[in-house]
Amino acid sequence: MEISYRKRPYVCGAIGRVDPETLRRLRDASPGGLREVRSSPVATLWATGTPDRWKAASRSGYFWGSLSEGAAPASWAEAAERRLAAGLEFTGDEAVLHTCALGMQDLYLRRHGDAVYFSVRIDPLLDIADGPLHVDWSAWAGILAVTGPVGDATPFQEVRRMVAATAWRARPGVLERRDFEPSWLGAEPTGDTTAADIVEIVASHSGARRAAITLSGGWDSRLLAILATRRRRRRMVAWTTSNDDGRDRDIEYAGAVAGALGLSHQVFMPGPDAWTEEHSDVRRRVNFQTTHHVWIMPLARRLHTRDEQFLDGLAGDVLLKSLFVDRQTAEAGDPRHQRRLLWDKLAESRLRRYELFAPGVGAAFEEMSRSAFDGAVARFEGHPAAPTLGVLHTRTARAIASSAQWLLGPEIDVRLPFVHPDVINAALRVPLGTKVGGGFYREILQTADPRVAALPSTNDTPPKGKRGARRQTEPAALAAMADAILSGEGARQVLSAELRLALRDPNALTLLGRSLTGLRVLNWASLLGEWQATYASRLASLRFEVPA
Repeated sequence: MEISYRKRPYVCGAIGRVDPETLRRLRDASPGGLREVRSSPVATLWATGTPDRWKAASRSGYFWGSLSEGAAPASWAEAAERRLAAGLEFTGDEAVLHTCALGMQDLYLRRHGDAVYFSVRIDPLLDIADGPLHVDWSAWAGILAVTGPVGDATPFQEVRRMVAATAWRARPGVLERRDFEPSWLGAEPTGDTTAADIVEIVASHSGARRAAITLSGGWDSRLLAILATRRRRRRMVAWTTSNDDGRDRDIEYAGAVAGALGLSHQVFMPGPDAWTEEHSDVRRRVNFQTTHHVWIMPLARRLHTRDEQFLDGLAGDVLLKSLFVDRQTAEAGDPRHQRRLLWDKLAESRLRRYELFAPGVGAAFEEMSRSAFDGAVARFEGHPAAPTLGVLHTRTARAIASSAQWLLGPEIDVRLPFVHPDVINAALRVPLGTKVGGGFYREILQTADPRVAALPSTNDTPPKGKRGARRQTEPAALAAMADAILSGEGARQVLSAELRLALRDPNALTLLGRSLTGLRVLNWASLLGEWQATYASRLASLRFEVPA
């Protein structure tokens, strides 16, 4: 399925001493409709649409993918922090290429010669130079452990992703990397911010013209639905789908919320073969960088032709409930121990069953993932909300955000009220210990609407009993995973001999799929296999070498 850049443009270009032939190759590998936006002696910007523009005195710039609304910025740093956008500033004989302050913008880089070439997609950067490409196994370890690459890693060693609050600055003869500290990192958790304050701040950023909402059974979309209905006279439409967890509590609980709020509720149920039909398109849309989100693609297709602005609850649970942070992690005194506990929570035992991997592979992947994670979140060491910031800048930014960015968007306009800078600032002023366990979030919901707060949610203890059928564990889906693994030498090689035998046995596959950890490893290995099959002719080697 081709991506349609209907609401957000495709953007590419270069900064530094740009080579015309390399730039031509980048443009040729990019989607159709590309045009030059602006060029200078040290930078060039191309897009399929017209990026937003700002101007202040002698400085001007362009920005795209803005995750928050507000006044036009007056500098690249303001565009990065206040508008949470990527962009390019032109000032005299200088230029600055930046990503957003939260690291949620997909802006990929490849250094070639004396310039850095960039794109919002990975594939065009693969074509700017000849020669083989190389697997970045640390990225694949990250995808397995925390469901997304960590830091600047991508599946290719040659391509990097800009991390939060960073930029590249160029002037004649100079090309240098820069970084800055977002103001919200200075927010002090004084305990003065109340649930009512949070309700007011989130409400102020939940407004939209003609809006709809993707409504689940959880708290984030529920809070946004409560606040959005206050601000509109027109009846809002809520869309719900099955998240393929074998329980489908989202549909039941979202229906009750929609009824209580007077929303028009549309339930879209994928067919039994939806995982088999959709997984390849989803993997390509997210650049093969996460195992999440296949379940939402059927609904996303349904919504792609609609013109409403959609509200999405991304990161609400991370900021307001401290998702993945338990009391032990929050109170850990040693920063390194705290990061280890947080990695353990995020990894959810995906790497603890070494018997699923070839000898040495599980341990090597765990070491690579832990090391990359430690390096990525060590920057928050000593911050009162260090674990929350760690989750936000790894799993949320690199894996979860891709649902709104690359499955719903860029075809539809998706708004993310919880990642507005004002909301982030307010959330970080609430002490971490206050949020752990969800008590503070329950108070927020109670303040917003006691009726809706009392309704059952997926944050409640799950009912006992076995899960029902899942589309991901249908025989055809498991067979598709097995085929993808068997088609990739590297994917086969990292798995144990027993697991490789199971790939050829439908009964053994079914048993493996009933184990949550086994299914996660299968899904990851099939992602790796499909990626390797897609790029096999370009890769220097498919095999992972276990460190001595």
